[in-house]
Amino acid sequence: MGLLIVILNYRTPRLTVDCLRSLAGVLEEVPGTHAVVVDNGSGDDSVEQIGQAIEENNWGDWLELLPLEKNLGFAGGNNAALRRLGVAPHPAPHPNPLPEYRERGEKTPPPLPSPGVPGEGKKEAGDYILLLNSDTILQAGALRHCRAVMEAEADIGMMSCLLRNGDGSAQNVTRDFPSPLRQMICALGLPWLMPRIFGSADVYDVPRRMLGMKRDCDWLGGAFMFIRVAALRRVGLMDESFFFYGEDIEFCHRFHRCGYRVHYDSAASIVHLGGSSSDATRMPAWLRDLYMWQARYQVQRKCYGAAAAWVLRQVDILAFVLRKAKMCVCGQRNTENYRNVASALSLLLRPLR
Repeated sequence: MGLLIVILNYRTPRLTVDCLRSLAGVLEEVPGTHAVVVDNGSGDDSVEQIGQAIEENNWGDWLELLPLEKNLGFAGGNNAALRRLGVAPHPAPHPNPLPEYRERGEKTPPPLPSPGVPGEGKKEAGDYILLLNSDTILQAGALRHCRAVMEAEADIGMMSCLLRNGDGSAQNVTRDFPSPLRQMICALGLPWLMPRIFGSADVYDVPRRMLGMKRDCDWLGGAFMFIRVAALRRVGLMDESFFFYGEDIEFCHRFHRCGYRVHYDSAASIVHLGGSSSDATRMPAWLRDLYMWQARYQVQRKCYGAAAAWVLRQVDILAFVLRKAKMCVCGQRNTENYRNVASALSLLLRPLR
């Protein structure tokens, strides 16, 4: 019962080494665990620092460092490791391969043969894959618990556990799909202006009590994704047309479309420090905002169609026009909030390139 862990590093060598140190302490929970650190074209001394830590701590038996020449984004960086280790989708995946085996009364799709990706010296992936952020600290029992849940419930294709901030508070890593209608309602602020009527359309938050519940959900954040390899080969790898943000939504959307459950279980937990690869020292704020808006409409195109993306963008523009006008009337033109609204509106009125 092997486990492949992929950790993506982008200019966070110290955090990555801390993550690896925590992983080294829980390796025995899943026999046959192998990890790969992908350096996503950091262009700093990340490869040297991580390589030195591997050598000094004798991690080479279970850990491999894969440096990339350029930054391929979250999806591209993870996919580079998965391809190298022989994980690839079935050559001709059907967008919805459910009816045949469902009619036979089977809970899960039949296993697909390994595509046999060529390459010397490659370690084959096992039954499960964990996509893990570099700014995480693994806690005892998390890997063991997730594997046990996946083995007990064979129709789960992907799951996550409770993620905690550095102060111990719970993070919201489960959300509803941002369907076009829900996104438009949120763009106009209606869930917060009229919560009794539109509160259920809020795609950003869940009640705090739900963070302690075991349940299925629409999509999971990408900091901790425990994935069944058989499901991944049917669903396909991450969509590399996403560079940063949004790829986790589209990825989970495909799991649902192929009939797999996406599951959250708070019985296990890890620490997630959050935002390390996109802070101001590693990514300019204007570029981060650009990626966020690009991903917003790309999710709509990929999951709901081009018309959904176009309509949502028009609603977003309208919402910012109304906010800007209101702030002008209220004499708030010299505030930071006004400048942020004006900047976002200016961005949306231009091609998002």
